[in-house]
Amino acid sequence: MDICVLNPYFYPYFGGTEKVLLEIYKRLSKSNNITVITSSVGSEPGEETIEGIRVLRLKTSQRTLPHLPLPLASMEGLNAAIEKTGAEIYHINNRYQYFSSTIRAIKERSSGRIALTIHNSLPKNIDPITDFGGLAYDMFWGRRIMRSADIITAVSKSAMETTVPIAFRKKSKVIFNGIDYRLFMPSTEKSKVEKTRSLMGFDDGILLISNGRLTTQKGHAYLMRAVAELNRIGKPTNLFLIGRGPMEKKLNMLAKKLGIENRVKISHGISEQDLPYYYNAADIFVFPSLYEPAGMAMLEALSCGTPTIATGIGGIPEALKNYGEYIKIKDVKSITDATIKVFSDMQRYKKLALECRENVIKKEHDWDTIARKYEESFEQTLRA
Repeated sequence: MDICVLNPYFYPYFGGTEKVLLEIYKRLSKSNNITVITSSVGSEPGEETIEGIRVLRLKTSQRTLPHLPLPLASMEGLNAAIEKTGAEIYHINNRYQYFSSTIRAIKERSSGRIALTIHNSLPKNIDPITDFGGLAYDMFWGRRIMRSADIITAVSKSAMETTVPIAFRKKSKVIFNGIDYRLFMPSTEKSKVEKTRSLMGFDDGILLISNGRLTTQKGHAYLMRAVAELNRIGKPTNLFLIGRGPMEKKLNMLAKKLGIENRVKISHGISEQDLPYYYNAADIFVFPSLYEPAGMAMLEALSCGTPTIATGIGGIPEALKNYGEYIKIKDVKSITDATIKVFSDMQRYKKLALECRENVIKKEHDWDTIARKYEESFEQTLRA
C-alpha cells in the first residue's frame, strides 16, 4: 500500500501521538510505501528518511491559541504535497489541524481514502471554556472530518464513545496504543537505577514521578498541592515531573508558593532509552489527569513494575483495570490518601504492576500486533 500520514508533528518531536506514529510506521514501512507530511517544527524544511519512512517537512508558521495544548502549525504547500503523493490511504491524526481544503485535496484530486485516528477525545472536566470550545469545534468541523473519513480508529473505547457520533460507529474501531515492553521493564541494573535516583536530586522521602505535557488537563497542579500536604503532615515527599509545555512557568511558581520548590523538579529532554530507569527509580507513578484518552506514560511505568496511582477517567480504566489505585479528579486529599496507602503496601502494588505487564500490556499493547491491526484495517477499507 501507499500510505500518506498527516500529522502536524513528527519525530524527533516526541509527544504521545508522535511516538505512536513512529512505532506503527517504522513497522509498516517494511512492506508498504509510507510518506509522512508534517511541519518543520524542530527541524529544517525538506525531505529525509527515518526508519524507512519518507518524511516531507513543510515550511511552517505557528500560532499559539488559548486552551489548545499545542500551537496551530500552518504548513505551506500542504495540499500541493498531498496531490503529489497519489497515496491510496491518507491517515489523518489530528482533526484540529486539517480543514476543508485539505479534505478536498484528498477526495477530489486523488483516488485516496481517508483514515482518521482519534488520539484526542472530546475534552471533558478541564475547564468550561476548553470543554465548550472542544464541543463547539467538533459540532462545526470535527464531525465533518469524521463524516468524510472512510474509516475511523480510536485509541480507547472511551475516546470512541465520547467523540464519535453513533451515526459513524459502523465504520469505526478501537485500536489501542502500544508499549515497548522490552524497553520498559523492571531493571536488573541496580547500580544504574540507584544512579538515576541520585540524579533526580532528592535526599529523603517518598519519590513520586509523573510524565506528561505540562498543560492544565494533566492535573499537575493538584499533584503539587498533594505533595505540599504530605510534607505538611510529616510524610516527606518529592515529585519528579517529566514534561514540557505552557504550564511550566506557572507550575514552578506554584511550587515556590507552596514552599516545596526543593521537593519538586521539572525535567525534559530525557531520552527514550533512559526513561525506564527513571520509572524504576521512583517509588510511585502518579497520573492525575483531568482528561486522558489513553495514558501511554502510565502503561510505561506499569510495564517497569512501578506502583501506580491514576484518575479513573477516559481511557485510563481500560488499561489500568484493577492493577493500581484510583483517585478522584481535582482532589488533593484523594491523591494524598492514595499515596500513603500505596507507599505503606509497596510490595502488593509492585506485584499488581507486574501482573498488569503480563496480563494487559503484553497481550493488548504489543506494537507489532497494533501495527498489523492498522495495516489490516486499511486493506479492508481499500477493498470495500
